[in-house]
Amino acid sequence: MSPRLPDGRGAALVVRTDFADPAAWRRLREALATPSAEGFLPAVIPVDDPAFAGLAPTDLTAQLPPGYRHPLLVLADRRTLADPELPLLAAHLLDPATPTVRVAAAALWGIENNLAIRNTDFAEFARATGPDGVHRGF
Repeated sequence: MSPRLPDGRGAALVVRTDFADPAAWRRLREALATPSAEGFLPAVIPVDDPAFAGLAPTDLTAQLPPGYRHPLLVLADRRTLADPELPLLAAHLLDPATPTVRVAAAALWGIENNLAIRNTDFAEFARATGPDGVHRGF
């Protein structure tokens, strides 16, 4: 039987898919728990299960329970954990044709908060990436 992801309880899941660097995963969790300069935090639930190692967004989407309601699924993959900015891979679930977006961990709150309340289109975040393809805020 394939593992199932939690329902998220209204928060976005941040699924660890690379297990090579435990210290980087701890840094990521600390970054996600640190408020922005404006006091904002992303509503996320970290998922730390080796059963999800190496999986892509489409693989993980298939593992979501029917009760998952957040429009965002976030991956902490090899690139995330190897980079000091911890650029997570964000997938928009309401429009699977929309490309994924890399987002610096410190800027995840902006995407998560705005998508949760349907305030901003995911495409706006995709257009607001740097030359390296990472969104760092507006």
